[in-house]
Amino acid sequence: MKYSIKRYRPNKFIFLILSGFIYSQGYSGIHQMQSEYYKKHYDESSRQQESGSIQPNQPRERTPSHEVFGYHPYWMGTAWQNYNFDLITTLAYFSAEVNGTGGLDDLHGWPITGLINEAHAHGTDVVLCATLFNSTDITTLLSSSTNRTNCINNLLAQVQAGNADGINIDFESFPSSQKDNMVTFITDLTATFHSEIPGSQVTIAMPAVDWSDGWDYNALASISDGLFIMGYGYHWSGSSTAGPVSPLTGWGTYNITWTVNDYLNKTGNDQGKIILGLPYYGYEWPTTSGSAGTSTTGSGDAKFYSEAIALAESWGFLWDNESQTPWYRYQDTTNHWHQGWYDDSLSLSLKYDFAMDQNLKGVGMWALGYDGSNSELWNLLYEKFTQLQSGTDGHPIVPASLQINRIYPNPFNASVTVEFSLPSNRQDASIILTDLLGRVIQKTSIVPNSQQTTWTWTGIDKNGIVSPTGLYFVIINNGEQTRSRKITLLK
Repeated sequence: MKYSIKRYRPNKFIFLILSGFIYSQGYSGIHQMQSEYYKKHYDESSRQQESGSIQPNQPRERTPSHEVFGYHPYWMGTAWQNYNFDLITTLAYFSAEVNGTGGLDDLHGWPITGLINEAHAHGTDVVLCATLFNSTDITTLLSSSTNRTNCINNLLAQVQAGNADGINIDFESFPSSQKDNMVTFITDLTATFHSEIPGSQVTIAMPAVDWSDGWDYNALASISDGLFIMGYGYHWSGSSTAGPVSPLTGWGTYNITWTVNDYLNKTGNDQGKIILGLPYYGYEWPTTSGSAGTSTTGSGDAKFYSEAIALAESWGFLWDNESQTPWYRYQDTTNHWHQGWYDDSLSLSLKYDFAMDQNLKGVGMWALGYDGSNSELWNLLYEKFTQLQSGTDGHPIVPASLQINRIYPNPFNASVTVEFSLPSNRQDASIILTDLLGRVIQKTSIVPNSQQTTWTWTGIDKNGIVSPTGLYFVIINNGEQTRSRKITLLK
């Protein structure tokens, strides 16, 4: 993997202090920014009203080892039809917009019958996310017992109308004056939902850094069913320097490691209530140079993972060892520099490992569907949070077709392992590795001794030469079926 040597910059700590000031003075998080953007630019008029009944949740056939909590924003439309619900424990539909009196101004199509039924068929909980991003309206809502009760009743009615499984509260631009009232609201909300919908869940979207001391982490963790840490936004559109959206380590005081430790300290190590939310997006900024973390010359544009990874493939993958995240850079046609920082399967893998090492309740993402048709982030969830299922006789379930189960790590540096399944252990499998031009880089045959088989490539081509950084395709054929996946080699 190619590492950039990044020297310590004296102004980094000053920048991070200023970033806190900006945040507390009205900086908008990605949930709010994208909500406001798509409210103006996403056409919901074409949505077809679905008929039919909404089915109750079913028992899971495959249960991930930890909570996997994903937001589905309404502007992702029918992207849910391509979700692997076996890998998601909770889907939060984003969102129902709350107002200051507790009313709901816009449900954005909720309830989506097809989505809820598909999720429930796989045993995935569906919760409605309730949003409020205005400080004045939050104060109006939470400081009035009448308004709080009105909000709770309206949310309960909508969740029941969707035959859904709970509620997620996402209040941002949060005023510190409402710290105690928020605890009261969540206490009453949780009691109502647990009473009226037995087995339902109440979770809260929480800040990575509580700049205004407006959140009672300990009380909220004790009362609710989970705190979803929005572990992103450490750099954002208006940042004065380019940098990681979700640094695991380094980059001054504030990073994922600091945030999780802060929550653990303030909740008395209540790991079972903490969900580490991570980004399926990044930012690209215009910058003064190509040096990592240099000053920006304008606002950054948010990039879905599918766009960020494509740009990195075009301009070259770089790796920041301090934050343990990928980035890319390029000069445009006018010779101006741009830097993009994002998360990929490797950086997310490291954060998933960190979450599991800390014994957290689980992980989550903003947002589902942002990976487009790419499969590597789903493969990563499979790798980290599931195991091969066994039948009633204790033997592994035999797949009905050739399957590539997971590829890890991807991108990779030293070696990559491909795990695949065959319908029969009596079938030979041929594996061909090609580059983007279709040239054969490596070819081998495997005689498997079980349905679950692995193959590892160390980056050496068929002539014994080290292969260069780039994209490659793994193609597996068992004589009846062919499957292929994309892998990325970084040097």
